[in-house]
Amino acid sequence: MMNKRHTLLLFLGTLVLPSFLFGKPLEDVTLQLRWLHQFQFAGYYMAKEKGYYRDAGLNVTIVEANNKHPHPVEEVVEGRAQYGIGNSGLINERLNGKPVVVLAALFQTSPNVWILRKDSHIASIVDMVNKRLMMTKNIENAELAALFYNEGVNIDKLNIIESTFNINDLISGKVDAFNGYSTNEPYTLKQQGIDYITIDPRKYGVDFYSDCLFTSDNELSQYPQRVKAFRDASLRGWAYALAHPEETINVILADYSKLKTRDHLRFEAAEIHKLMVPELIEVGHMNPARWSYIAQTYYKLGFIPTAHIPNGFIYNPNPPKDYTWLYYSLAISLVLLALIGSITTHIYRLNRKIKEQAIRDPLTGLYNRRYLAEALPREIARAQREMTPLSLVIIDLDHFKVVNDTYGHAAGDTVLRNIATCLTSSIRQNDFICRYGGEEFIIVMAGISIDKVYSRMEACRKEIQNVITTYNNHTISITISAGISMFNAHGTVEDELLKAADDALYKSKTNGRNQITLAQTKERE
Repeated sequence: MMNKRHTLLLFLGTLVLPSFLFGKPLEDVTLQLRWLHQFQFAGYYMAKEKGYYRDAGLNVTIVEANNKHPHPVEEVVEGRAQYGIGNSGLINERLNGKPVVVLAALFQTSPNVWILRKDSHIASIVDMVNKRLMMTKNIENAELAALFYNEGVNIDKLNIIESTFNINDLISGKVDAFNGYSTNEPYTLKQQGIDYITIDPRKYGVDFYSDCLFTSDNELSQYPQRVKAFRDASLRGWAYALAHPEETINVILADYSKLKTRDHLRFEAAEIHKLMVPELIEVGHMNPARWSYIAQTYYKLGFIPTAHIPNGFIYNPNPPKDYTWLYYSLAISLVLLALIGSITTHIYRLNRKIKEQAIRDPLTGLYNRRYLAEALPREIARAQREMTPLSLVIIDLDHFKVVNDTYGHAAGDTVLRNIATCLTSSIRQNDFICRYGGEEFIIVMAGISIDKVYSRMEACRKEIQNVITTYNNHTISITISAGISMFNAHGTVEDELLKAADDALYKSKTNGRNQITLAQTKERE
């Protein structure tokens, strides 16, 4: 009896043991990079080095961009690679019929910036008009073109020189501005002792994703589990690379490329960490609303035919399961839920409307004092963190009481609405304006110097003095007085900035009204 049992166990063991010894063979896949081997692709190297791809059942070949493999989209769409790295321009590829699916956005902010020599004396986008600008004029650099569009500059009239991708063109003075990566070219300039500045699209309200992992419709439909496994392993590799930069640099230098020095790779790693902010944002996170904003920007620039995100473009790592059988069995419950949902939606919209009304002035539609109390500390904190200019302007309508007393409060309300419209049209997209109370308004302007703030407000003052309000066959004209204060120069907290601007406003009024006055510089003890 015992011999028969031992024989049976031995027979079963011979059937089971090979599966443990040999396991399932790894699936071969290729990842096509968009540039040469460097820290820009560190997460994929470490996913391979630490065995994350192997654990996911994958044997991954990582191919850098070269003459044979220049375009990741073409490589993936034509099946020579299953995965690739692109930027926000992937949305354009999808709209043009290329079946690409974006899996993750690794860089939460694009490293694409304008780089200028400090001795060029160019400090803003407007200063770059009529200068020699080196970049590749295509959708890859849409965020740089958007800077000019947002400032009202005709992009077609710019002096754009096709990029050689060689920073020496800027160093030698061949061009005045160079399109480069904040993670790369600044290191070369520092090494050569050349002072430089960068103009970052973020400071002008243009914020795109970059270095997005993508695949094709074909790969996703045929191998959905493989896509999920590759994505998860890649993101795990990126988390490791960011946490262990020195180990990652060792791997790059040993196995991939010695084109950059160790010190250069350290610089690149530190700058990439700033773009990914893994302490605050989950690695690879994508927000559909952010993609919608990117699509709208491309549409305004004429790069794409519609401002909508194409169907199937954004990957859902947790797709809903098919519960058709459950839907049938719960038909009555769904009807009730729909009714409840309708009521809930109505309440939600009503609450949103109430919240919006709480921060809006009902007469002018502008933000109110309550919104200012919430937004101003936030703007001050950002200005302090990013070391960017922030100005506050207090505006008062001159002799507004006379308008009310002469023509009535309804006429005064009409004047206020007209002035609010005029002020709104005079500010930039990322500025905001509040009705502070009565006939007083406050504008908060970030990212531009106080001289430019003064110029804008002076132009606004001249425009307003020519505005005519017609009410009951009466024509009413009015002027404004304003005071301007600036963060750091006139205060570092809300009350200090408000008081400095209010004192400057008072000076405008005592000096005869219809004028703009800068606050006096704060005395430092």
